[in-house]
Amino acid sequence: MLALPLLVNACGTEPTSAPTRTQALEARFLAADPVLKLIPTAGNFAPPDFAKETGNGLYSQARWTNKVALDGKFSVLLQKSVDYASCYTSTPENGCAAFAAVIVSGVEGITIADLSTIGFSVNGTCGAGSPRFNLYYDTNGDGQADGVAFYGCAAHVSALPPAPDWTSMSASSDAPDFCYSFGPPIGTCTLDANSTVVQLSVIVDEKGTWYIDRVQAAGTTTGEPNGT
Repeated sequence: MLALPLLVNACGTEPTSAPTRTQALEARFLAADPVLKLIPTAGNFAPPDFAKETGNGLYSQARWTNKVALDGKFSVLLQKSVDYASCYTSTPENGCAAFAAVIVSGVEGITIADLSTIGFSVNGTCGAGSPRFNLYYDTNGDGQADGVAFYGCAAHVSALPPAPDWTSMSASSDAPDFCYSFGPPIGTCTLDANSTVVQLSVIVDEKGTWYIDRVQAAGTTTGEPNGT
């Protein structure tokens, strides 16, 4: 099953917040040792109401590239050309709510305990909100997202850089920087070790350029188009 598009609205209550509505994402249950695959995706929520996802156009892009790589021959380019701060003005610029992401396919349906440590390496600014992991999770077994958790790059920087111009981050999936359950109304974080993964992604929704490689989840690391 192809991972569904990630829906992110940079003009929520936080500059890098996910939408507050429940995402109708179908989870699948996998073997104990998942095979990870990275799926680049990008999109945009157009002003003035930011209610409908449209094509990313010129505002953001997510794609494989062989121009920069930490391991192997490829990394995933994530890029956005419009600052999200424009969303908070009286005349928001189209593209301020655009996003670029790479979905980590292969972990859907496993528990947070089995997801364990998550991480990635980045060439570009390791910011508090971009890039970050977004984790949509299920708490009642119906396969739909009941909440979302965030793990920013800057808060989880590894002690030693893997190579010049690269930064690595690593976080325990059961200890997010911020987390909330979907409503209405929006509630406190309900993520625990028995929650299951609906969707995991590395995402940027601020202006800039990043290269993502060496993505880690569920004891597996990948960074190439074929999943190696």
